Order: sequence, then structure tokens, then C-alpha cells
Amino acid sequence: MAFALRAVNSNISDKISSPRKNCAQSQFKFIDNFNNVQYEREHCNARTRRRSMVGYVSGASLVFALCLQQVFAANILAVISFTSPSSFILLTPYVKALVLKGHEVTIISAGSQHVADFDGVHHIRVNALNHLIEDFRESCMDLKFPMQKWEEASFVANFFYNSSFHVLNDPGVQSLLQDKSAQFDMVIVETTFTDALYGFAQHFNAPLVGLSICGASWNINYLAGNKAISVYEPIVSSGYSTGFSVLNKIKNWIYITEEWLLEQMIYLPKQLALYKRFFNESAESLHNIRQNFALILINQHFSLGRARSNVPNVIEVAGMHLEQPITELDQELQQFMDEAEHGVIVFSMGTAITGKWFPDKLIEMMLQSFDQLPQRIVLKFDQPLPIKSHKIYLRSTLPQRALLAHPKVKLFITHGGILSIIEAAYSSVPMLCMPLYYDQLGNSKLMEQSGLAQILDFSTMTVESITNSIKEIIENPLYKQNAQQISTRLRDLPMSPLENAVWWTEYVLRHKGAPHMRISMEDMSLIQYYNLDFISVLILRSGVALLIIFCVSLKLVIFLLQRSQFRLTVPILY
Repeated sequence: MAFALRAVNSNISDKISSPRKNCAQSQFKFIDNFNNVQYEREHCNARTRRRSMVGYVSGASLVFALCLQQVFAANILAVISFTSPSSFILLTPYVKALVLKGHEVTIISAGSQHVADFDGVHHIRVNALNHLIEDFRESCMDLKFPMQKWEEASFVANFFYNSSFHVLNDPGVQSLLQDKSAQFDMVIVETTFTDALYGFAQHFNAPLVGLSICGASWNINYLAGNKAISVYEPIVSSGYSTGFSVLNKIKNWIYITEEWLLEQMIYLPKQLALYKRFFNESAESLHNIRQNFALILINQHFSLGRARSNVPNVIEVAGMHLEQPITELDQELQQFMDEAEHGVIVFSMGTAITGKWFPDKLIEMMLQSFDQLPQRIVLKFDQPLPIKSHKIYLRSTLPQRALLAHPKVKLFITHGGILSIIEAAYSSVPMLCMPLYYDQLGNSKLMEQSGLAQILDFSTMTVESITNSIKEIIENPLYKQNAQQISTRLRDLPMSPLENAVWWTEYVLRHKGAPHMRISMEDMSLIQYYNLDFISVLILRSGVALLIIFCVSLKLVIFLLQRSQFRLTVPILY
């Protein structure tokens, strides 16, 4: 700051001294004419004063700008307990963008190098999370997909309980919590059933920002105070979308009821126990934190086909990870793609499911189907294939975005993960979805209804169904046209999703948590949240009105019956 002020003062002095020299020269040159000399002196003095004022204003502006930079440079804590690569694919560009804005970020995450070290970021690496994700992958091999609702929920609940525990029990995290000098201006967490970690915001008295990798559902609505109608807002694992039938609405309501019961009976009690143990706070404190999210960034966008009503503090940022530069294809893979006369099919089932999970029969069906197609296949698979083919390019890892951006790609066979869906839609690539669990079925259904994908069920697929689906998608131009239409919508934005996310993050910082954007649920019961009080009043009023109508009608009928009987009993006189 002192250096900046010295530079400004030096600049001002130069600007002042130069005009004074000009004034002196003018006086000596025109000394014989007093009036002209007087005019030049006054004119130069005025010009000097103007330049001096400009210099002072410029210096003040510079000082003010430096002060502003200091004011808005925040210290941010990001807690990422779910250690899948997908989480960090979404998180990395977001963190880098915040650092480029002058903020300092501390990340609590797995010990593996998912997020590389760079200036402005401090890591607290929880090594126990590395073993947890490996155990998770091994457990997936023993499961049968698609999973039953309660089986899946119990499996996920245990996983997130363990991840929350490992984070809070880590020595580095405990050291941070016990450091009385540690201060943070914002805490960023995932909104996926790790409620105990919300306590970081309470501990550091900082605004809480949520990052939802799998988009939004009924529980996100509750955290944000977003009063969406439940039957029109399907949970991510149900696979239903807007505009479904009455029967599917009932099924969706049952799913949501199961989720709510599961949250109240399994998720929250476990997370609450961790919260009380590590933060020494009451259940009421956690309840209040859950209802006071300053901002929630959801990884979805209405351009993909599902518009939803959002409160101001829920921001759609699908495609935020697309700001990362695309990795170039190596020479061998580039040549394989370029020389594909009939195009290329890309096959990838994400990072969580490995090749060990696939039964031999399923692999044989896929290979038999690929053998009947003219297209080349780029296959992400970490196991050797029983049959070698010159048409198949096999790798355990692939630069997926670079592949999907290649003009020779005709089809993407995917598990339906949200990041894969976004990347394929952005690159105008039709999809054949084979969903396994959680949000994958819902994502796949959405793409199917948008006209750029088909869905195959692992439990019923055959060689014929695989081949027919692939041919239908590639040969029917409607799939490609629909994909191009959605890609155009995704790209037609006033600012990039990453810029949007950073802008709203800094908005919350500037406005001290931005409480004016929230719809507080603190004083609203579950009955009020679902408008049951209003509905009860309407039912009561309607019931009273119907009762009055019934009573009046009954009396009228009785009166008419009595009158008719009276006429029958009266003798007729002639």
C-alpha cells in the first residue's frame, strides 16, 4: 500500500512540475507584452490545477481499489467428504476461479491428489477417506443392480456416516477446530446426507453454501426453503419426470415418503450423533443450520429438459466443470478416431463401477453386439477382454470430454451419471443409457424424454436389444437433431455457469450471508411447509358447505314427502 502511495505521489509531482516549467518558459518568451504574460500565467496555473486534481483523483482511485481488494478477499473452507473423482471434477474449476478472484481456500478432502496444489489453496487431507472409497467400490461389486429402494438407502446412509466420521475424527481437522485463531468467511459443503459437517459453519460463525453434484430433489427444496409440490418434484432415484400419470404420481409420493422416513429414522439420527460428539451442540442447533443455507449451487439446468421453481438462493450451474481446458487426445487415439470411416462409439460406465463388476455373460453380449456394427468402439474398461478386435480401442482411463468433442463420435454408451450426461449433451452426442443406481435412472429418463437417448435395463438386455438400440439411435436423425438443440440451449447463456457460481458466491460474501434471499423454515412446521393447514381449512369449509347443502336438501325432501302424504290422506269432495 505504501509503495502504491509513493508511486502515486511521485506521479502527481511529475505532473505538477512539468506545467510549472511550461509557465516559466511562456513568461520569458513573452516578457515584452505584460497582458499576454499575465494571460499565459493564469492559463497555465489553471491547467496545472486541473492536472493536479486528476493526479490526486487517480491516486485516490488506486488506493480505493486496493482497499476493495482487501475487503473482498475472503477466507473460505470447503469440506468435501465424498471422494469420487466426479466431486473434484466439479469442485476444481470452482476453487480455482475463487482463488483467481483473490480468495484463499482451505479444502478438507481425501488424501489422494484429486485437487492439485496451487497458490491460494491449503489442503487438509483425510487419508482414511481413500480407504473408504476403495471399500465402497468393492462393496458395489457384491450388490445386484438395480438395487431395491431400502437396500440402496441403507447402503448410502452407512457410507456417508463413515465419511462424515472420518472427516471429523481426522487429527488435522481436529487441530483446525481447536485453533481459536482460525476464522473463515464462508463454509462450502456437499448437500448429500452429511449433515454433521454443516457444523463447521456453526463453529466458525460463517455463511453456509451447499454444492449439490446430483442436482436438486425434495430434500434440497427443504434445505433451501423451496416450497415445491412434492409429486411434481421427483427424487433423483425414482426415474420419474414432470408430466407423469396419476399412478406415477402416487408412486413418486410413496418414494418421497420413504425417503423422508428414512431421513428421519436413519440418516439424521446418525448424523446428529456425530454432530453432538464433535461440535457439542444440540439437535436444535443442527436443525437451525439445515434451514439457513445462504446459497445452494445445483448441478442441473433447465436447458436439459426439466424446469423447476427455485427460490433466489438456489442457483443452477450445470456445466460448471466445462470451463476446464480439454485434454488433447494422444497420437495413437487421435489416429484411431480420425480413421474411423463409419464413426466411433464411446463406451464408459463412470469411475465408481469397475470392470470386475460386469458378469462374463454381459461382456460377451456387448462384444457380440459391437461385432455386428460398422463403427469403431472406444471402450473404457479396466479388465482384459476375452476377444481381441481391431475395431475396439481399450483403455482403463479415457479423456472423455475430448472424445465426445471429436466430430467422428456417433454415440455415447453411458451409465447416466450427471457429469457424463452434461458433457454428452453439451457436445451434441446422442446417448444409450444403462443406469445402475441413485441419480442415474432419473438422469437417463430425462434424456430419453428429451429425445436424445434410449435406456437399456441390465437385467433384461440381450444382444439383439443392444444392437437394435444402437442402430436406431445412430440411423435416426431425430436423436442427433435433439442433441444439437439441447447443446445450443446449454451454450446460450448470459454468462458461463462457472462465472455465475462465482458471482453468487461473492454476492453472499458481500452481503454477509445474504439472509434476504432465504425463505426461512425456522418458524414453519411440516404441516405449514406442505400447505396442509391451508388444505385443512379448505376441506373444513367445503365440508361445512356440503353439510349445509345436505341438511337443506334433506329438509326439503322431507317437506315434499310430508306434503305429498298430506294430499293423499285428504278426502276428495265432489
